[in-house]
Amino acid sequence: MGIQKKSDREKFSQLRQTLLHLASEIEGLVKPLFSDRPVIKGTVYELKRKCGKSGCKCARGELHTRMVVSASEKGKTKLQVIPHGSLGEVQAKVRRYQELRRVRARLGEIYRKMLKVMDEMEAMRREEVSSPDRKGS
Repeated sequence: MGIQKKSDREKFSQLRQTLLHLASEIEGLVKPLFSDRPVIKGTVYELKRKCGKSGCKCARGELHTRMVVSASEKGKTKLQVIPHGSLGEVQAKVRRYQELRRVRARLGEIYRKMLKVMDEMEAMRREEVSSPDRKGS
């Protein structure tokens, strides 16, 4: 028979609109997932350190610098030195990885919201089975 009360029909319509909006957001988010371009897990930064040799410039405060990628694997942080001349390429791959992770997190949020909306819509539509009168039993 459908939803009878006007306020319930309006609420149901709002829930439908919310569901459609979330579904359209998913469509825009998944495009980066279709790319086959390589990614690198981690963060790029400049590592500054002393080598420990007493006569070295780093002993006077001029630290050695290298660009590295830092990533956690099995609970441990691993550093990888970026070869000279490869910084731009590595940074692009790291950015693509970070974008994939942001998209993945947002998709999780959207799916949780969609399930909540669908549960509300189902509850509004649900009817109980009416049992026949048991007169004379």
